[in-house]
Amino acid sequence: MLRLKLALLNVLRNGRRSFITLLAIQFGVISLILMGGFFASMYEGMREGVIRSQLGHIQIYQQGFNQFGSQEPEKYLIDAKVLKQVTTQIEALEQVELVTPRLNLTGLLTDGSKSLAVVVEGIDPEKEALLSSAVKLTAGEDLFEEDTDGALIGDGLFKSLNLEIGASLTLMATTADGSFDARDITATGAISTGTREVDNRFMRINLKHAQELMYTQGVTRLVLLLKDTQDTDAVMAELNRAFKEQGLALELRSWSDLADYYHEVVNLFDGIFSIVQLIVLAIVLLGIVNTMVMAVMERTPEIGTIRAIGGTRGEVMKLFISEAFILGLIGSVLGVVFAVLLAQGITGAGVMMPTPPGSSQTYPIRIFTDADLLWKNGLFGLLIAVISSIYPAVKASRMVIIQALRFA
Repeated sequence: MLRLKLALLNVLRNGRRSFITLLAIQFGVISLILMGGFFASMYEGMREGVIRSQLGHIQIYQQGFNQFGSQEPEKYLIDAKVLKQVTTQIEALEQVELVTPRLNLTGLLTDGSKSLAVVVEGIDPEKEALLSSAVKLTAGEDLFEEDTDGALIGDGLFKSLNLEIGASLTLMATTADGSFDARDITATGAISTGTREVDNRFMRINLKHAQELMYTQGVTRLVLLLKDTQDTDAVMAELNRAFKEQGLALELRSWSDLADYYHEVVNLFDGIFSIVQLIVLAIVLLGIVNTMVMAVMERTPEIGTIRAIGGTRGEVMKLFISEAFILGLIGSVLGVVFAVLLAQGITGAGVMMPTPPGSSQTYPIRIFTDADLLWKNGLFGLLIAVISSIYPAVKASRMVIIQALRFA
């Protein structure tokens, strides 16, 4: 306690030097919290955007679809009987918000003068409106069940065909038995999934219309939306166990299994964050070491006096490290407080980020300040202050008493 009291008095006595050290610690803590909170918000936004625009939390396929379905998708459809049985079973789970079927196919879309290859998704409009909340309607009206021949066209595709709402088009595709068929459709609206490449080739039609086009009652997949993303693994395990007991030849994949682009972006930004952490560490470390070394030089007579009256080298080291501990504690606490205030201010300001590469939507800057992020970076500031003091403390403890007293 005496050592801590002396350390506190030394911190207060050297106000300017202590202030500079506190600024360095706060800079490190605030920088890391703001950047970490921004990346965390970006990851969550990307994750929920992917889940609520394309993937859902869990997708269920006929067994073998993920291995062979890209070559012969019509051979790996979930039939109507299994579809009804599985849907009823899934809807009974309390973690599930909704389950909806999709029928995917590729085709050729033409307006009479121009034709483009398209990826088509047959959907249940009422359920998909809840699942695909991140899909934005950019023109026209949404798709409804009574729009038997209606279609939502990807924004890029809509513009490349120079379409207008209500335009008549023809969709041609291969049927489930290998023949060829065509259906007339009407453009009821344009949509944006947030990914430019998808919007350039994507469209949605009513599930019944898609099934009529392919001559089937089956679906490609069932998509589950859960109440909480954290329940994904538990629900998958429960469904896998139930399907195995019932002898159903179905396979499941989570949003994480399907979101390759999301994981690539997360890995990229995690690498960037690690580099930034090292840079901040170096800046803070050098700043604190510099001020602590100056403190040792200025207090050489004091160090000589402490050693002359019986103070050991260890006690001198502990005194300087205790000062660094106090500065680190105060600086980290202030850094956390200021970081939270700045994060709330930036988030509340609603500043919009530029459109990311490959995306067609902007989004506001948000900075998360969860407890885990705050205490880890607060501890980081404290540890850096203590580590930075070790070299100056060792330097102070090794001073020769007689030489140190000559500076008095």
